[in-house]
Amino acid sequence: MIRNPFTPSLAAVALAILGTAGVAAAQPSLPATSFLTPVKATWESTRSLVTGLVEVMPEDKYDFKPTPEVRSFRDVVIHLVGENYLFFSRVTGENKGNPAQNLKSRDELIKALRESYDYGEKAWAGLTEEKALEPIEVRGQKVQRWSAILAAIQDNNNHYGNLVVYVRLNGLVPPRSAGR
Repeated sequence: MIRNPFTPSLAAVALAILGTAGVAAAQPSLPATSFLTPVKATWESTRSLVTGLVEVMPEDKYDFKPTPEVRSFRDVVIHLVGENYLFFSRVTGENKGNPAQNLKSRDELIKALRESYDYGEKAWAGLTEEKALEPIEVRGQKVQRWSAILAAIQDNNNHYGNLVVYVRLNGLVPPRSAGR
């Protein structure tokens, strides 16, 4: 059976809720009782992890590939920026492309990554529980609006894991692991 990647699994929802229960109360824009509150906290945590990791890699390592057939560090960052815009433009109803597609420098890519997360914040700002449950289309499939956010979180976490390997193979320590 092929599972729809935009339909959140029970495990994904449980992790989103349970993994951030302590952070949920710190989210002022949504009521603590909203099912979106822990999802927003998870998004913020993911944003922080990815941004910190992308910032730790020096510019001369941005073309690094663990093996010839995989994306370079730079290409993964470009992909992440595009995916953030893809998923959150579905939430907002806008049509955004990938502004990072032709960027080269580390500073330009970090700026584009931050801007993609800022765009995600714009999507969150207009989101209510009612609106989150509305049907939208993502990659040809009808899903609830908040499923696009879960897809963005999942995509960011997957690529965070990829990028940790890139960073470690270059003798660097991910910020989350520093000092342990």
